[in-house]
Amino acid sequence: MDMQAIKALASALMESKSSHEFKDKGNKYYHGERVAVLALKLRELILPDDNSHDGILTAAAWFHDLMNGTHNHAVEGANKAKELLQPHCTAEELSAICEIIRVHDDRPPGHERYSSYIKLHQDADHLDHFGTYDIMMCFLYAASRGESIIDTRNWLSHGRPRENERYRAELNFELSRKIFDEKTEFLRYFTDRFAVESAGGIWNEERLAQ
Repeated sequence: MDMQAIKALASALMESKSSHEFKDKGNKYYHGERVAVLALKLRELILPDDNSHDGILTAAAWFHDLMNGTHNHAVEGANKAKELLQPHCTAEELSAICEIIRVHDDRPPGHERYSSYIKLHQDADHLDHFGTYDIMMCFLYAASRGESIIDTRNWLSHGRPRENERYRAELNFELSRKIFDEKTEFLRYFTDRFAVESAGGIWNEERLAQ
C-alpha cells in the first residue's frame, strides 16, 4: 500500500474544504487524521500483538468522511474510495478499506456483526467528536446560527448530556467507554465553569477569597 500517495490524495481532496458552512476549513481531513491516530492507539491497547491492519485502518480513517454531506455518505464514500485508491492498494487491501468506510456509521445492538478492525474505527470516529473538539463545534455552530451565549450555555448544560447515554452505548470496547467517560467528565467541568463565568461569576470564588 502506497501510504504516501494515499495521504497526498486525502490532503488534495479535503484539506482546503469544509463539509459544512459553519465548520472549520479542512474539518473532515483533520478529523480523518485524528481518527487514524486514535484507531491505531486503540489497536495498540486492545490488540497489542496484531498490527496487520494498521495501514488499512489508517487509510480508511483518512477517507471515511470523504462524501460527508451526501444522502448516504458512508456507502457513497466507499464507492468513491474504491475508485480513487485502486492504483495504490492491492485488491484485498482496497476491499478491507472500503468495507470499513461503508459500515462506519452502522452500529448494531450487541456489537457482534463486524470485525475488530471495523469496531476500532467506529470507536475512534465516535470518540473524536467528544471532549475539546465537541466544545469547539458547539461554539462554531452557535455563532453560525446567531445564537446567544445563553443558548450555548443551555445546550452544554442540558442538550449534550441527554445525548451522552446513546453515544456511549454505541461504543464497542470497554476501553473506549472509559475514554468516553473521561471526555464527558471534562465537558461537565468545562460546562460548570462556563456557566459561572458566562454569568460574570468567578470560578472557585470561595477558595480564592480565603
